[in-house]
Amino acid sequence: MIQTMVFKKKYKIAVGVILTLAFLIFLASIVVSKIISNKVTALLEEQNIENLYLSIERTKFSFFDRSLVFSDIHLGPTESAMIQLKNNEHSSQSLHKLSISRLKLRGIQLSPLIFKKQLKINKLIIDDPLYQQISSDKKPKKEVVNKHRELDSIHLKKLEGFQLDLIKITNLKIQKIDIHSDKITFQNKPLDFEVTGFKLDELSEDYFKLSPVSELFEMTRIKVDFPNIKYSFSIDKLNYHFGDDHLQISNLKFKPMVNKLTLANSYLYNTDIIDVEGADVKVYNVDLEKAFENKGFYMDSVIISNLSAEIYKDKRKPFDLNKRPQFPHQLLKEMKTPLLIQKVSLRESKLVYEEKLEHAEILMKVSLEDLKINLFNVTSIKSKREVPMKVDLSSKFMGKANLHVDMILPLKTNEDTFYFSGFLGPSKMTYYDSAIIPAIGLKVLNGDIQSLSFHATGNSYNSHGKMIFKYNNLEGEVFKLKKAEKNNFLSWSVNNLVHKSNPGKNGELREATMKFDRVLYKGFGNLFWKTVQSGIVNTIAPFGMTTEKEANKRKRQLKREERRKRKNK
Repeated sequence: MIQTMVFKKKYKIAVGVILTLAFLIFLASIVVSKIISNKVTALLEEQNIENLYLSIERTKFSFFDRSLVFSDIHLGPTESAMIQLKNNEHSSQSLHKLSISRLKLRGIQLSPLIFKKQLKINKLIIDDPLYQQISSDKKPKKEVVNKHRELDSIHLKKLEGFQLDLIKITNLKIQKIDIHSDKITFQNKPLDFEVTGFKLDELSEDYFKLSPVSELFEMTRIKVDFPNIKYSFSIDKLNYHFGDDHLQISNLKFKPMVNKLTLANSYLYNTDIIDVEGADVKVYNVDLEKAFENKGFYMDSVIISNLSAEIYKDKRKPFDLNKRPQFPHQLLKEMKTPLLIQKVSLRESKLVYEEKLEHAEILMKVSLEDLKINLFNVTSIKSKREVPMKVDLSSKFMGKANLHVDMILPLKTNEDTFYFSGFLGPSKMTYYDSAIIPAIGLKVLNGDIQSLSFHATGNSYNSHGKMIFKYNNLEGEVFKLKKAEKNNFLSWSVNNLVHKSNPGKNGELREATMKFDRVLYKGFGNLFWKTVQSGIVNTIAPFGMTTEKEANKRKRQLKREERRKRKNK
């Protein structure tokens, strides 16, 4: 009996102690939460950030799982800043707003914080973040210099270290909003992902360097929809290896959200419809610190493989006559953000280009299979632009003939003239029917290409060059453009008037001239193709311009000028 009473007494004491401790922990949690809330509020007030407000509805600390929770966080521009942006009076072209329903720091290690002033957290959980970019299509009246963020010299007082092991984000939404119409011009499907955290290593008193906790950063199943332009972007996996600065993206896709014919029909002009899938991307030695510090994008090389791209254009739609597309090297010269990529390589890829023409029932189709492209010195940095950008391309043209193209594109400020050359290997002319028949109604019945080589120069306004096109036994039929019906007269003309071979029966090899005056509302691809096309036409056509004819023409002009001078004397 006495033992039972003693046991009950000890049991009551234990329960009382546990309840007391629980109450004290609960009370301490409330007190600590209040202290933290006041500290956070004071810290925010000390920042005195102009045109920006931040509010936190609730702050809660729990000793049980050593967690700190912030609820209903709102960070965004003030009303006056919004008015300035709308009236084009703000220093920036966009403002940013962030809302988070809950931000939880879980597994806060108290001993390092108390005894070593080191804050170590196991996990950061961010629930329902909504990031909104509120933009104006008008450029600000005053140009603002971007501020750099130094990640290797972060100033932090009263703390001797920081480490966050893991970050989990759930239901992330991103929106872009036009401030004038208040319409959402872009938004993504909600994203959930986990990423490895980061730490601050002390460099000197109160100064720290940001570095990753783990060597590998990984994200999977990322998809972003662009409803305003009816496209979606997705990747299966993104890995970044911090140790060797290596970024890898698997199965990148950029696809229309609707049928290509429907999308093309929705455009006012004949805009390209782009469909890309299957691309694997590797980026080596990327300088993430410079990117995060807003100092530009620097990397050694980018390798893209297994890309399958289709481009479709409805030529029945009109051209935008006000459009003035720039060439690739011109875009780099005008780029404000520093960019330096030593080499960009495309491997084991395929490109298909299709056009729907006004007069043809079938599509005009051109394909480049087993496509390989190398670009060297892709840069916008003035000191690096003394060296031109070089491009070399090789492919199976129409899946059959070996094609090689080289380009030199100047990057110096005052230089515009670029150079290009190419070579097409032996092939049957019938291989190109899918391109020739819809375009000009010509079906090649017979003919062999032995080789085609060319070299040319061009600028923003025109191009010129020379071509040697060797072929034999050309024979074809011409069809009426709007009907699958043979045009007997033009078919007879093709087979009796054009040059059937080069060299001809006399054994002389014709070297054709290439010349084209650029259509200003069309781009680089049009200038390139029309230049090459002029050389092919001048080789085949009976009245085509060759280098011999051009030389004779020049001699006649000089003689006329001499006679005119003698007459004037």
